[in-house]
Amino acid sequence: MFASRLPRSLLAGLAATASVLALVAGGVAARGVTAPPAAELAAVESVESPTTTSTSTTLAPKPVVTTVKTTVAPKPTVPPAPAPTAPPTTALSWGDSTEQRCASALQWVGGQGLKLPGGWGYRCPSKAIVNGAEKWGLACWNCAGDGQSYIAVDIARIGSSDAALRYVVAHEVCHAIDYMTLGASSEIGADLCAATHGAARP
Repeated sequence: MFASRLPRSLLAGLAATASVLALVAGGVAARGVTAPPAAELAAVESVESPTTTSTSTTLAPKPVVTTVKTTVAPKPTVPPAPAPTAPPTTALSWGDSTEQRCASALQWVGGQGLKLPGGWGYRCPSKAIVNGAEKWGLACWNCAGDGQSYIAVDIARIGSSDAALRYVVAHEVCHAIDYMTLGASSEIGADLCAATHGAARP
């Protein structure tokens, strides 16, 4: 039933092939050679059958170079430093000459309301000697009997303190004012007068 279903051309081919195989088998048998089993023929056919060798070469894709753009932060701007300012100058300084310090002290005292009376001299720098003892300053009201009156300030004994210098000048000016207005003066009164005008004893 299976053979009846095959096409006639295929059946004829199979019959021809069977005849050829029978002839070959008969010839081999006549020579005393046993035909190889069908499994070996299949193996030979499979070995001798042409094979297709793939010659295609698979190439790995080239690496893609990625360039990363770096952003550089702008440099911070530094404000310019302010120009140095010169220190304020003071009216009195130990670096000034003694004459300058004397003049500045008298000017300061006058600005506090203590004016040297008219006709009185201002001897600074000078020696201030009372009864043979050296003092910071003195107020001489017609001391020599010649009608000359003056105040004397020994800046060398006072030293570098401008506050002490101002006190001495104010103190002696207060003596001179007392002599001219009251005819007499005292150390306590002169100290109080100087302190009232901003030049307290240091």
